[in-house]
Amino acid sequence: MGIKANILVVEVGPQDYDNVAPQLLQALFEVDRVSSATSALELLNVVPFSAVICRHPFTHMETGKFIAAVKAPNSASQNAGIALITDPNRVAEAGAFLDQGVDLVLSLGDPQGEREAMLCTLLGIQPRRSLRVLVKLSVEIETGGTDRFVSQTHDVSGSGMFVITRKTIGIGAEVGFSFTLPGETRPFEGVAQVSRIADDQAEGPMGMGIHFESFKDTDDTLRLQKRLDSIIGG
Repeated sequence: MGIKANILVVEVGPQDYDNVAPQLLQALFEVDRVSSATSALELLNVVPFSAVICRHPFTHMETGKFIAAVKAPNSASQNAGIALITDPNRVAEAGAFLDQGVDLVLSLGDPQGEREAMLCTLLGIQPRRSLRVLVKLSVEIETGGTDRFVSQTHDVSGSGMFVITRKTIGIGAEVGFSFTLPGETRPFEGVAQVSRIADDQAEGPMGMGIHFESFKDTDDTLRLQKRLDSIIGG
């Protein structure tokens, strides 16, 4: 395959990193992660990275200053593609940097599949076959204390699922979940965060998208991904 292209991920926390298709990145690229924009610039000045994925805004540096440094003539990574990851309420703010050298703005409020497809475009690769499996499963949701209800899924991926329901739960709320995939006897249980709401005006089923935050069993993240891969692969 030759030498892998390299990507630098800057100030992106573990949960947000999971939202940017890490398995895809690890499989096709060499990925380095740094916790500060200052450290990132030290690397970018001497190493020619193919792309830079950043969390906007930075903790201790203005985004415009960082972009200018990456694109400077003496930067080894001046030709790198730049993607900003940001919260839904800061997309317009981040979008202003598209005229300053940023190639892509990814909203954490968008479905994972859309983010992955956009990232693939930036990196010049074909989007991987979606790991979102359309499957109707019985799922138990706990919204706090003894408040539980049983519903049905519309789809499941390695990072979350869409639950068909008419119950109103706010975006950002934490919920407990429990479901079992076909062919499995041990349920997947854990905590998730509500990331999207689809009301009766939206296309498709009414309900909520939830993003898995943690599983009860430490091996469940890998177990779920392997099971979904086997379902898709037939």
